[in-house]
Amino acid sequence: MSLDSVEPAMKKTCLLFLILLLPGILVAQQTRHVVIVVMDGIRYSETFGDTAHSYIPRIWSTLRPKGVIYTSYRNEGLTETNPGHSTIVTGTWQYIANDGSVRPTSPTMFEYYRFQKGTTANENFVVLGKTKLGILTYSANSNYGSSYGASVKYSSSQYSDPIAWENFKMVVTSFHPRLMIVNLPASDNAGHSGIWSAYTSAIRDADSLVNEIWTYIQADPALAGNTTMIVSNDHGRHLDSVSTGFKDHGDGCEGCRHIMLLVVGPDTPAGIVDSTAAQQVDIAPTVGKLLGFTVPTAIGKVLASAVVTSVDEQLNLPHQVELYQNYPNPFNPVTVIEYAVGGNRGQELGTSDVRLVVCDILGRDVAVLVNERKVPGSYEVKFDASGLPSGVYFYRLTAGDFAQTRKLLLVK
Repeated sequence: MSLDSVEPAMKKTCLLFLILLLPGILVAQQTRHVVIVVMDGIRYSETFGDTAHSYIPRIWSTLRPKGVIYTSYRNEGLTETNPGHSTIVTGTWQYIANDGSVRPTSPTMFEYYRFQKGTTANENFVVLGKTKLGILTYSANSNYGSSYGASVKYSSSQYSDPIAWENFKMVVTSFHPRLMIVNLPASDNAGHSGIWSAYTSAIRDADSLVNEIWTYIQADPALAGNTTMIVSNDHGRHLDSVSTGFKDHGDGCEGCRHIMLLVVGPDTPAGIVDSTAAQQVDIAPTVGKLLGFTVPTAIGKVLASAVVTSVDEQLNLPHQVELYQNYPNPFNPVTVIEYAVGGNRGQELGTSDVRLVVCDILGRDVAVLVNERKVPGSYEVKFDASGLPSGVYFYRLTAGDFAQTRKLLLVK
């Protein structure tokens, strides 16, 4: 009998029984489909960086609690549409023309997926959006190319999010793709208009459509319950909120580089904020991990917080919250603090609100090192005291009812 046919409570009991009998076995990934949605040209300051989340109410209130958000996610390549999208599908920084005249130079995830797993063109889809992004279907790499490319659905109006939405529904209904990327173009086009109200209105509309995409996925008999959705941006915009500066992008400024990332799906813990550094090149290997293929040319890493991979990962988790002594100690000026969050990883078994602060001898906070929800696991954080005078300091970890303080010594 398959676990898929068992009631949720019984499924959990069966899984625990297997864990006890067969320690070290792999947990089968539940993801069978991946949908990447790119909200084109939106800055972090209008998404997760906005404390009111005024422009993404559905992503923030409905989708965020179901998955992991990344607050230090960046485009470190060319902050343009085609280079950004190409980096997402290849896992390499793509320094290519932005006009659609050049294909990615590294093989795309579609090509690797088709080559390694024998999937068809119609099981891999590029849904548009901007016409010039048709170059995402396959790369210029001579060992792969069009023979392993994805299908493409072009838009009859390339700057219309509603038409991109209709294209998405048509492709899902007709083909139920295993892997697809969807471009929502309107926010970037509205940004280029230089009209602040048009830009923010387009973000709200895209936010609504992202939620509709997730709802549609859950209503589709082939995709429901086994689809991971990844929501991100290709690039941001210059940091100038209400004047015409925000209309452009393309350089290395913070506004262009710092963007959003959300992962939600059956293999992803719920309600997690991951503040560790992540980059666009990390999406392709993460998709490969979820769907069981490799992206050997990718230079990024699998986003570990988005994927529960094995029983060992659960069995080896610490059973309680612990704060360890920093090292080196004494130190000058950087030291490492390690801590553990106990329990079992995943949505059913919870997360913890963790706060780690450094204070001086009078009890005044001098640094907040961690202040977010954490899945169970072992962590370390570097504390750089370059701006502080020599002396005795204390670091304190709180998580639920747990609280512990240790001493550290800065010697300059």
